[in-house]
Amino acid sequence: MENTVVKRLVMTSAFAGAFFAVPLVGEAALGDNTLKQGTTHADVQQLQSILKQKGYFKDSQTTTYFGPITKKAVMDFQRANGLVVDGIVGKNTYSKLLQKSFQDTAPKPAPKPIIAKPSATTPVANTSTKEMKLYSTGQAVMKLQQDLKFLGFFTYYKTTDYYGTITTEAVRKFQISQKLKATGVADAKTQELIRKAVAAKKAPPAPSKPAKPPASKPQPTSKDLKFGTTGPEVKHLQTRLKNLGFFTYPMITDYFGTVTEDSVEAFQKAHGLPVTGIVTKSVLDKMTEVENKKPEPVKTPNEITINVIANAAELMGTPYVWAGTTPSGFDCSGFIQYVFAKEDVALPRTVAQMWNATTAVSKPAVGDLVFFETYATGASHLGIYLGNNQFVHSGSSTGVTISNLTYKYWQDRYLGAKRINY
Repeated sequence: MENTVVKRLVMTSAFAGAFFAVPLVGEAALGDNTLKQGTTHADVQQLQSILKQKGYFKDSQTTTYFGPITKKAVMDFQRANGLVVDGIVGKNTYSKLLQKSFQDTAPKPAPKPIIAKPSATTPVANTSTKEMKLYSTGQAVMKLQQDLKFLGFFTYYKTTDYYGTITTEAVRKFQISQKLKATGVADAKTQELIRKAVAAKKAPPAPSKPAKPPASKPQPTSKDLKFGTTGPEVKHLQTRLKNLGFFTYPMITDYFGTVTEDSVEAFQKAHGLPVTGIVTKSVLDKMTEVENKKPEPVKTPNEITINVIANAAELMGTPYVWAGTTPSGFDCSGFIQYVFAKEDVALPRTVAQMWNATTAVSKPAVGDLVFFETYATGASHLGIYLGNNQFVHSGSSTGVTISNLTYKYWQDRYLGAKRINY
């Protein structure tokens, strides 16, 4: 019991520092404050939006909290732009972030030169297929991106009419798959092969009798999976990689594209295999070995509490929605139920049910639930205690935010604290 009290006191200090090291609301413009992990500030949401626009922040929702996801996005951006990779957004990182990247805005086109009309003796160039490359613009670029997206090479979340670095990389990947010189330039030959690949994928397969394999060459029982492969084997591979923590894309597909290739390379690197991005039998065997060795994680109560508060911090700024139970919007009990469910702690749905399912304590400790009587008799609102008289909750007028128990409004309505037995 004494050890538990000491641990909770240590946690109280740690989380108080993490949540209150910087102001929760600020009027300064982006760039006036240094941002780093643990910061809660309106500037963080703007930072996440800029990183999302540039393709580095992968989460579907932006928040005001600078957590591990935001730090990784910042480090990826710093690495790609030749900055010190520390995950801290200081003067140099701000400067680079606020520059317009190739993918953000296309440069203004240069004025068209005046071209003399060809004479009868001047040969006319064939312009039926115009070469496209870095900085090209127009509807042809958008059509190229759409075709590459259909084929699984263009992975940016939207198509544009501008040929930037992401388009260049998509073209380069396609050229590699076709054994062309990987220039990243969509020349006539590359465009023709893209058109044929799109047509082949859209066309229904022609019926044909399966050819019998030669007697001297028996059919293999398995095949290597690599860039460009499609089918249920790829979907199964992605699921396995996701369970092992290497495939982070939110959707499982049946196409082996750049995301799957990167995930395979990460797995190979982590387990001392040749980093090829190709899934051979030895890679599948290693995955099976790792899966069999992977122990079921057993979390201590303190670890659960730490993770619950971290989960809550990631949702700061989420709007209040009546009966809401998802990150698109929460009511007060839906928010509590969600952050605990992420740690496999099941709670009832309503405030009253949570009040009845928990154990009363004389004073709240970090991670305990604090209950209030607001719009109805009995427990009708609740939050998670953070220490230093602070609690996080989803308020009807504020969304997910942090409030103070010493404020008169909450003092007048406070019913008590209760502990979840896990």
